[in-house]
Amino acid sequence: MKRDLVLVGIIGWLIGAGLYACASALSTLLPILFRDTSLVAIAFAFFLLLALIEMPMMVFGLRQMARSASTPHRLLLATFGFYVAFASVYASALVLLTGQIALGLVIAGMCLARFGSGIWIK
Repeated sequence: MKRDLVLVGIIGWLIGAGLYACASALSTLLPILFRDTSLVAIAFAFFLLLALIEMPMMVFGLRQMARSASTPHRLLLATFGFYVAFASVYASALVLLTGQIALGLVIAGMCLARFGSGIWIK
């Protein structure tokens, strides 16, 4: 099962990277909504905290799914893949709102932390 989680996590990470790359490219074509530095900082803190707060809840839920005999294995793997990739959604939203690709990379890096949290799923 660990090998399956690693493979699905890598796929989720690649999907997240592709989504973030598309958002970064699109941000150069769209107007920036948040130009003020304080608004950028608030948006960054909001999306980063959202990505961080979600992690323990999802790990707990995934552990419960893994321990349940009635949960299909494919459902667990799909949920883990979406969980890994979803941090890039927050990063993409930040980039599209602010145009700050470097700050978006910090949040997109949460995909790797989420991938690493898969070691607690048994």
